[in-house]
Amino acid sequence: MIQEVSDKKIFLEQITEDFISTVKSAIEKKGEAKILLSGGSSPIELYEKWSKLDLPWHAIQMGLVDERFVDPTDENSNELLINTHLLKNKAANASFLGMVFQTADIISNLNSLENKYVHYFQSDYLLLGMGEDGHTASIFPNDINSDLSFETEMLTAITNAPKYPYKRLTCTPKMIKSSSHVVLIISGEKKRNVFEEAEKKHLPIAKINAYIHKTFILV
Repeated sequence: MIQEVSDKKIFLEQITEDFISTVKSAIEKKGEAKILLSGGSSPIELYEKWSKLDLPWHAIQMGLVDERFVDPTDENSNELLINTHLLKNKAANASFLGMVFQTADIISNLNSLENKYVHYFQSDYLLLGMGEDGHTASIFPNDINSDLSFETEMLTAITNAPKYPYKRLTCTPKMIKSSSHVVLIISGEKKRNVFEEAEKKHLPIAKINAYIHKTFILV
């Protein structure tokens, strides 16, 4: 389902209402909700809004869809972004597990990540964004590791970004597909055009689109 609006306030409210209902439903059924979140600039206002929501945050467990392979205190870190914009106010009681545990050895880190992120398999809510090149999560066009992520049975992978930080960690399509509610947010006319042309251009978002339950577009 695609919802397209031109009002930013309505855009944020629609995504938030969907988030609240999904999380509350999971908690009512299982006593907890497991969610995976994306970084980047697009969801910052959303996270600020969510941090003030009246939710049973103690029952919400958060992880990341993808991460830059940098120290969690680095300005490029998605973990830092979540800590800065979401894990505060009423959301301070939520639990969070990042993707970078040590920066000395990315293979060792991946092994630890694979073991830890089994917990987030079949998550209740997964938020995706999309870049202007048609990448989503850290699954990029013209990257062999990103292509291989569609074939692996692993839940996490190492990929290569076209710009710094080059080394990325990402949930694989298998992991994304396992989520019971996958949401994509797109902001701006340029990104909407990329999204509409994605299948013709064989961009990563076109392959992942089959797993997406709701797409919210702000133009």
